[in-house]
Amino acid sequence: MSLLFSEVTFRRKNGASVTLYESGHPDEYDLRELLKYENRYASLRTAGLTGMTVEVQHYRFLGGSARDWLAEQEHIALMEAYDEAVSHEPFTQRDDVEHLEYYEFEIVE
Repeated sequence: MSLLFSEVTFRRKNGASVTLYESGHPDEYDLRELLKYENRYASLRTAGLTGMTVEVQHYRFLGGSARDWLAEQEHIALMEAYDEAVSHEPFTQRDDVEHLEYYEFEIVE
């Protein structure tokens, strides 16, 4: 089994940041749509998006087997729980996670 996911960091000019996991490999258009309509991003919209930098890291998780497959929200919840429980090694730094791509863009409205 191979699981594609992305780590998306929203960084404000004052240095404050929020990091979320997304399933798959969203491009800039996808992320702009998520920011507009997805409930998970409501707090970012409330605080205003202008001037925010969005950093996107694409990954592939190489472990597991077909019988370990979980629903998308469940595997993202497991990655977040892993990060909270194992503070010395983020999930994205594991040997069975392959970094694929990085891009960033700034929101100008």
